[in-house]
Amino acid sequence: MLVSSGSIGNRRPNRREVAAAETRREILRAARRLFTRYGYANTSVPQIAAEAGVAVQTIYSSVGSKAALVLALNDLIDEEAELAQVAAEVAQQTQPAALIAAGVRLTRQLNERCGDLIRVLLSAEPADTDAAAAVADGMRRHERGAATVAARLGSLGALRADLTPEQAASVFSMMTSPASWRQLTQDSGWTFDETEAWLRASLAQLLLGHTP
Repeated sequence: MLVSSGSIGNRRPNRREVAAAETRREILRAARRLFTRYGYANTSVPQIAAEAGVAVQTIYSSVGSKAALVLALNDLIDEEAELAQVAAEVAQQTQPAALIAAGVRLTRQLNERCGDLIRVLLSAEPADTDAAAAVADGMRRHERGAATVAARLGSLGALRADLTPEQAASVFSMMTSPASWRQLTQDSGWTFDETEAWLRASLAQLLLGHTP
């Protein structure tokens, strides 16, 4: 994961650690810009180095190979979608409908802010094993997030009696997947506001023991 500018363990990071973390972020941002502009296959490590204003060796020492770099883009996606903040809200939320709303909002932020990058990785997935690994990692993160929301609903006693937390997680994951967001916002022309509102209401009806 990306190193934050906060504390590391029980201490504050020193200047070198802060600078290294920011260099890593800028490399990932540069890779994102080039991947979305030219495609994954058509972007080289030297091009990314030039875009980021660093030496090629800095990319290898800071992030790793191109395969490691594309995998690390999932960290950038999580950061830009404010995953940590929403995850903290989910962990503390005690109202089932608000819990679903927080989970849906996170998937909106992922797709609204990083949809261009997600589409690049998905388009490269069939022909490139590195892109496929990044997509698989991203989907594992998505499924873990859905499982967290479902487990939290279960712990609150809010799930429908005929649903297990595992089934609820599968429903939430499917309904809020990148494919669902893409179909509604791109193929069907819904706005992100309309899609978010519909997903919140639909998931409340599908998952909760009563409709709020």
